[in-house]
Amino acid sequence: MRFEIQIMNAGKVKLCASLFMWLGIVTWIGNVKLHLWFVFVQQSTERDVVFSVANEQVNISKRHAPVNAGLRDGKTFSILDNAIEHRVFWSSWLDGLSTRVFGVEHERKWREQVRDARVVVLEAGCGRPTNRLATFADGTRACVRYGIDADQVLGETLSYYLAELLGISNLPPLVLSKLNLSSEQWASVRGNIEALGWSPNAIVSLTEFIPNVTGVFIPLHLRKQQVGALQLSAENISNMTVTYLVELMQWSDLILFDYLTANFDRIVSHIFSLQWDARVMERTTNNLLKTVNGHLLFIDNEAGLVHGYRVLDLWERYHRLLLGSSCIFRRSTVRRVSELKRSGNSAKRLCELYRAREPLARELGSLSEEHAITLQNRIDVVYKHIRQCTEIM
Repeated sequence: MRFEIQIMNAGKVKLCASLFMWLGIVTWIGNVKLHLWFVFVQQSTERDVVFSVANEQVNISKRHAPVNAGLRDGKTFSILDNAIEHRVFWSSWLDGLSTRVFGVEHERKWREQVRDARVVVLEAGCGRPTNRLATFADGTRACVRYGIDADQVLGETLSYYLAELLGISNLPPLVLSKLNLSSEQWASVRGNIEALGWSPNAIVSLTEFIPNVTGVFIPLHLRKQQVGALQLSAENISNMTVTYLVELMQWSDLILFDYLTANFDRIVSHIFSLQWDARVMERTTNNLLKTVNGHLLFIDNEAGLVHGYRVLDLWERYHRLLLGSSCIFRRSTVRRVSELKRSGNSAKRLCELYRAREPLARELGSLSEEHAITLQNRIDVVYKHIRQCTEIM
């Protein structure tokens, strides 16, 4: 009897030991999983804290919209409550008020329509003396840009496609055309072309002509570049009209875009001219127009990428000043910059898009290897700037 009791006690001890062993194993597994999850979250946060916020999906409902969201020009509201999220991103509500300037389908149809269309009138217009306003047989009009050299046309074209990669729709639709004076497209204006001294068979860019546009003044919050202060941030803009905020949102895209392309022939040239012209920031901006709907048009981008990269040593100080002037961004733009940063092959993606859309791409050329590296480096600088703004705010 005593022997049986001993056996039963031993069995209970083994059972308890087994239970404790399994409990220990389960606990160990749980701790390991918890540790691995912590490491994963920590690494993800360290690697991409800025862009996890940028990719956040915000539920736009009545509780997110401002109480006075319907206010129009002349009416103001608290920007920190309604227009900015996480102190560095334009709010989804405000972004929703800014429609795409040129729709994807509109751009596609315009390019198809104009690429081989017959030009019947070629006259002065579209800014620079070397540019011309073309009217096609169906009444459509386009700006023809004949560069001093092929690099200017290439810069204009690549800037357009880089904007598409970034999701920036403020550049008018663009196609390339070859000045074949015996072709149906250019034969009717052959005399005009010869009088201009344009080289036969040169490649020109055609961009959609937008009527009823006005010049654009640099916003007050970006005019104090001479002191190098951060002007466009959640801390020092408030009580603004909705219209003004939507325009500022487009300016924040323009600042990043001009830095990436190293385009000195817009805002940067104004900053440079402050050395001898204290009132230059009070004048309208070069190569920037506004439509009747309040859309900004980033035009004449010939200085971008190719030529801009070639003279970086002269202008980089002023490019950095301009980039540092804004610490508020569109989520969608930040997301695209993040993708280009992670891919590490921005120039390759740009050239693939350009060659897929433009039959004349191979003849006109593309970015050199040196300039491809410069583009990726500037993507990295913008990415770092956004992260620094997030940490500061």
